[in-house]
Amino acid sequence: MAAINGTTGTDTLQGTAEDDRIDAGAGNDRVSGEGGDDRIDGGAGDDLLYGDAGVGTAPGNDASPITLSYASRLFNTGNSADEGDSVFYDNVATLDNGGGVFARLVLVDTSNDDMPIDLTGGTGFEILLNSGDGSRSRYAGETATFRLEFYDRQHYIDTGEFKPIALNSTATFNDLDRNNPGDQESVTLDTNSFTSFATSDDTSLNVTNADGTVTAAGTEANSPDDQDAWFSGQFENREFIEFTLETRSTQSGFTLSGDLIDDAVVTPIEAGNDTILGGEGDDTIFGQGGNDSLDGGEGDDQIEGGDGQDTITSGGGNDRAEGGQGSDLFNFTSGGDHTIVGGEDADGTDVDVLNLSGLDRSQYTLTKTGPESGTIEFRDADGNVTGTTTYSEIEEVVICFTPGTTIATRRGEIPVQQIKVGDLVVTRDNGLQPVRWVGRRNLGRDNLLRTPGFNPVRIKAGAFGEGVPQRDMMVSPNHRMLVASETAEVMFSEREVLVAAKHLVGLDGVDTVTPDKVSYIHMLFDNHEVVFADGTWAESFQPGAHSMAGIQSEQRSEILSLFPELELADGMSNFVAARRSLRAHEAQLLVSASAA
Repeated sequence: MAAINGTTGTDTLQGTAEDDRIDAGAGNDRVSGEGGDDRIDGGAGDDLLYGDAGVGTAPGNDASPITLSYASRLFNTGNSADEGDSVFYDNVATLDNGGGVFARLVLVDTSNDDMPIDLTGGTGFEILLNSGDGSRSRYAGETATFRLEFYDRQHYIDTGEFKPIALNSTATFNDLDRNNPGDQESVTLDTNSFTSFATSDDTSLNVTNADGTVTAAGTEANSPDDQDAWFSGQFENREFIEFTLETRSTQSGFTLSGDLIDDAVVTPIEAGNDTILGGEGDDTIFGQGGNDSLDGGEGDDQIEGGDGQDTITSGGGNDRAEGGQGSDLFNFTSGGDHTIVGGEDADGTDVDVLNLSGLDRSQYTLTKTGPESGTIEFRDADGNVTGTTTYSEIEEVVICFTPGTTIATRRGEIPVQQIKVGDLVVTRDNGLQPVRWVGRRNLGRDNLLRTPGFNPVRIKAGAFGEGVPQRDMMVSPNHRMLVASETAEVMFSEREVLVAAKHLVGLDGVDTVTPDKVSYIHMLFDNHEVVFADGTWAESFQPGAHSMAGIQSEQRSEILSLFPELELADGMSNFVAARRSLRAHEAQLLVSASAA
């Protein structure tokens, strides 16, 4: 693991292909984690943070494939380019809005300083290695690394200044040849810079993908029109790309043709599962590929999960959070004027979850405006509105028991799946109480793979003390368990508090499990109750806007027919919690103190 530290100033930091720990420090920083599963801490300041490839100024601009044209060169370096030499090319790509792109081709490094290199060789071989007169077989196998930087053409025309521009585009290398075995041209891409690579379906190239690079090597002599010798790399949010070229024993010409491969076989480059902490300031965070954990922290943040099953946390300030592709989980640590967009997959199978369990239920009101949309109004202790969050493309919330959990009733301990309406259940506060409604939600393997946040929490026998619980039990991650301890009394002035099961993970004997399927069962009483389950105390179903949104429409109709007052905002707010419910950070403090 690489440790990369910034300064108190404005830094541009780039990770490696490994699992990095990047601490940007204070200042307005730009960070890209690149490959691997990275942990990035933006610190104070207004930061731009990418989990994977990036270091762009904004989300990438869609552009046509990159073209290097001899006719568009702005000056010629000749055939003796040295490290650091460069050439500008005009109109290397066209943006979706019709704008143009300048590019600067820089010779970064060579394996042999004596190998002649021409940065503007000619039409169709704009980059020429082993150039000069005659055959130079002694340079066979030598390499040169290049960086191609992108600049906004219109900005240069208007101001005379070169302004970097981030692109989403494709770089296609034509005509990779071989003279003899071991004497070939090749292109090597750093996977940090690219999201996928492609060849034709009948490729003659020898392609290897290992150790953070992808290399395509020629296996025969080809014409530039032979697509079986073409190789391309796709990239997103890049202000520059880097690649390495290998020469054969004779002159080796390379170009970026601006073409796309017909019938291409595209291989994605796996992105990392990153952890990004925005910290203070107004941050812009891109998780990109992988299953990322993104926390905006304080300030007005812009957060985009990208592909994968991401966990996105909004803190203080007014954030805009978008999940992107995949089933994402959205958490709150405090209210605000947030905008939450779950994102929709093309096939519509994603399940995005809005999790409010870390907030005090008495201090917000959730109003649904559609099947997957609504608003959340936050209030302070005096009832004053402190913020309004809007959400859309959000599908599910789940809070309940799993089958096999035994419930103490007048008839003895009964498996929860056998509980019926009318059964008298032992409650901690009100003795035997009749069950008014029972509901069940079945989740299969596909549901759990799409939304790992639905996986149950296992509480092992004795995790809360000798014989508590009496046996291993599983509950949904948002199901709240009763914790009674002197520690709770010291910390919260209440000996008994309710804690979501997922916030107990970290205690010895409490963990998250990943079954192939799970069923969650709800029990509803006239009031929110604490019931005796598997020898420990846990909550019953508490109808609220977010928990009602997590059950199926037929079940919701059943509950409203039993409790019509729940259709009114006051009806739900009057269904008060049986105990104080700890917020996420409060639960973490309690767990840490209990584990000490």
